[in-house]
Amino acid sequence: MKKQHLALSATAVAVSLALAACGGGTGAGLTSSTTTQGVITGFGSVFVNGVEYNTGNSTTINMEGMDSPESALKVGMLVTLQGAVNADGKTGTASAIKYANQMEGVVNANTVAANGTGTLTVMGETVNVTADTIFESKVAGITAANLIQVGNIVEVSGYASSTGVVTATRVEDKAAALAAGAVIELKGTISGLDTTNKSFMLGSVTVDYSGVTPADLPNVALANDQYVEVKTSTSYAGTGNLIAARIELTDDGVNGHDGQEGEDLEVKGMVTADFTNNKFELNGRNVTVDANTEFDHGDTTQLLTGTKVKVETHFDANGNLVADSIEFKQASELEFAGALESVDTTAETVTIMGQVFYVDNNTVMLDNSDAAVRFFKLTDLSAANSDHLEMNAYLDTTTGHLIATKLERKNISSASEAMVTGTADTTSGLTVSGIAVDTSTATGTIPALSNGSKVEITGTYSNGVLYANQVTLYP
Repeated sequence: MKKQHLALSATAVAVSLALAACGGGTGAGLTSSTTTQGVITGFGSVFVNGVEYNTGNSTTINMEGMDSPESALKVGMLVTLQGAVNADGKTGTASAIKYANQMEGVVNANTVAANGTGTLTVMGETVNVTADTIFESKVAGITAANLIQVGNIVEVSGYASSTGVVTATRVEDKAAALAAGAVIELKGTISGLDTTNKSFMLGSVTVDYSGVTPADLPNVALANDQYVEVKTSTSYAGTGNLIAARIELTDDGVNGHDGQEGEDLEVKGMVTADFTNNKFELNGRNVTVDANTEFDHGDTTQLLTGTKVKVETHFDANGNLVADSIEFKQASELEFAGALESVDTTAETVTIMGQVFYVDNNTVMLDNSDAAVRFFKLTDLSAANSDHLEMNAYLDTTTGHLIATKLERKNISSASEAMVTGTADTTSGLTVSGIAVDTSTATGTIPALSNGSKVEITGTYSNGVLYANQVTLYP
């Protein structure tokens, strides 16, 4: 089956659900059971961590503790999936998928820039918004993350550190303000528990649970290091105490899948605390590195906060995660926007501004055009229709190919509108990420550029040249 992706129409959690029976044998029919945590990149099946998992009536989908249809899943959600992977390593069958957001609450501050990167403060916690963050809005007039207003209610999925900082994989602006009686929620690991004054910390937020009735507390005593969900119907401005109305243990108080000794778990995510004392934090959970851990394209010195990795782990006798292998993923530091010039559905490439981008099972594809195709795929693209694409990508240092991490089709007012963000080369004229740039048409002050400067150029593209309207220099 060719890859299909869900259009944007509107964001690792534990699973303890039975696997469907998976086939045995050898050769092409060989399958292996798996538990994997990662971001949904598409549908028409479910794509997680580069594997296309078939789903059916026997697939259990659990969202926020409720049985749900597959249609409730969205691109950008961080999920835990159980199932089987075929011998090709690219296809499989899902028996269970589980999703829970990281937080749903009031926006206290917004410093996201027009380019879609920056930070939100939600319920007093920092949410990092990156170029790869999927954004969706149900609020009229809010069409991008930088337009989110203080007081809006957002749902965030992403990689959370033990200190409460979240790097968002998906942000949904759900409402303009907190409705009367509405419940908002924050998840995290308890620290600084004070049973006398009935308070504790979730990251940097102090939670006051003095008014919570016994019926709205977990059946076991609260304790430091428990992973909990705090619910409140009281608007929180980001300072002072968050007044809890209910506290629930999230998946028995464990942050992430709680496996049995020897069970394997694949996690694709982000380093949320640097490597030290033979451990690093992955999506808020400690992972041990030992003499048997294998590395691909890196070593322990690169296990730094913010680094994206794919880690094969297993549970030891004490329930701790031990890394079997760590693969370092290249960051998508390049951004492009322009009219589609060609698409090759066999090679799975698209070309804009003369640049060829390779699309694979890890590429997030979104249709934000008027067509709003739900199962958006390469065969839906047409150069004849002057489809306008926005691309996030990285340059594969092995093949020299531009690998697309996100492909989004959007409406534009002019087919010649274009943009590139990347590194400037001033050796002979100006080029950015291989695209020739003419700054003579730019308005305002043009910053001094040198080799290696990170810049964003917006303008119009014609005959192999990007004619700049605006030049922005980044630190």
